Amino acid sequence: MFHALVAGSIVFPGLFLLSKNGLKWLPGLRWEEADAVIVSARLVSSVQAIMASTVGYIVSTSCKHII
Repeated sequence: MFHALVAGSIVFPGLFLLSKNGLKWLPGLRWEEADAVIVSARLVSSVQAIMASTVGYIVSTSCKHII
């Protein structure tokens, strides 16, 4: 359980910083700080929601009695 906490503490902030810096510094984009932060936060939230939904589906299909 501790390993999952450490991995999540690295992956999600890392994804946020990577996408924010990419949106700010890629030559074709050059977004402003505020726009890059908003889009990066939404991207990280979407990735986390997809992962949580996938885990919920796996648990609900592999267990007979969830409650």
